[in-house]
Amino acid sequence: FKMSLLQTWYGLSDQKVEQQVNDRLSFMDFCGVSFSRPAPDSTVLCRFRKELTDNGTYDKLLVEINRQLEEHEVIVKQGIIADASITPTTRKPKGKKMYYLPEGEHTPPLQEVKQKGVDPEASWVKRGNRLSYGYKRHYAVEANHGLVLSVYTSKASEHESKHLSSLLDQLDLSEGAEILADKRYSSKANESLLHTRGLKSRIQRKRVKGKRGDHWLGLYNSLIGKRRYKVERVFGSIKSWFKTHGARYVGSSKTHSQHVLEALSYNLWRAPVLYLSACEA
Repeated sequence: FKMSLLQTWYGLSDQKVEQQVNDRLSFMDFCGVSFSRPAPDSTVLCRFRKELTDNGTYDKLLVEINRQLEEHEVIVKQGIIADASITPTTRKPKGKKMYYLPEGEHTPPLQEVKQKGVDPEASWVKRGNRLSYGYKRHYAVEANHGLVLSVYTSKASEHESKHLSSLLDQLDLSEGAEILADKRYSSKANESLLHTRGLKSRIQRKRVKGKRGDHWLGLYNSLIGKRRYKVERVFGSIKSWFKTHGARYVGSSKTHSQHVLEALSYNLWRAPVLYLSACEA
């Protein structure tokens, strides 16, 4: 697991992290290995990652690490900020779709020819003039320091507003907690969801054409926007710090494990400074 953390923090492949742990004294000390007791090789690391993915262990590790951070008052659940970001994959379809007609007595439907090297569980999405193929990571971060509390992974084509409940189901929030989100989460279903759970909606609202009060609506959205930057900081920091530019693996379950591992790695990366700040306070 510690090798997986080093792999995420420094953007290393399975082979590279094995070499670095066996070569660098600081990595050896962190993982508890020595020259006489070398690190597990890359194939063991790959099997270990698959085992944790199949058992859903990464999600449990995120919960446990956050529980310990909450005990040390690093995490304070005063409010939640929800947002999503696209994780593109290079394993996208190329060229036009091709179909074939299977042989049989009855007339079967046309079937699509599957291209080699394509991730079939990902999907296309268009934002503005940009077209991307991959997945979408949904994060719920605490409004105080912006540490990640829950993670959900979907196809890139699925809208953010449909998965707010998936993020909240993983959290034990006290009644009256604030839920902040941008306009993409604005819907009657989400407002009803938060009202039913006794949570305060701080979702930015969409403008209604021809309706008065645009000035106050703009002010309301601006005030929420000034608090939402923390979740954008999470996405930007993970990409720049950990050199993460897309999906490293094939399939939604493995990509979800990548999203969760990056989230808990981000929390652990920031935890020492936040803990010292909490002790000084």
